[in-house]
Amino acid sequence: MDGDWLMSRTSKIKTYAVIYLCYLLYSITMVVAKFAGEHPIYSMQALGLYALAFTLFGCFAIIWQQVLKRLPLTVAHANRAVTILYGMIFGAVLFSETISLNMIIGALIIVAGIVLMVKKHE
Repeated sequence: MDGDWLMSRTSKIKTYAVIYLCYLLYSITMVVAKFAGEHPIYSMQALGLYALAFTLFGCFAIIWQQVLKRLPLTVAHANRAVTILYGMIFGAVLFSETISLNMIIGALIIVAGIVLMVKKHE
């Protein structure tokens, strides 16, 4: 038993808030890397953006380790699917990508899976 049943409801809410913020940070890292890829590889813009992406990824890794102290790996990793939702939002807002009906249906299925995993964990 991982002892998680001892966590209060407030503590669980905080843990899930942290994990979703952690995955938001991960998604932002990928966006920064995509912006870096739009520049010549050895340009100052690309190097600066890659350095920022590397720093953000390091912050993600530190927060991720703290999340794993509070949640089983299976639960934490299952919630990673939320990055698909973040990716859709960033794609539409920052890169003018179109969100199709199939993408929305897929996102709803992903959210349903996350909800089921979280409910099972409670």
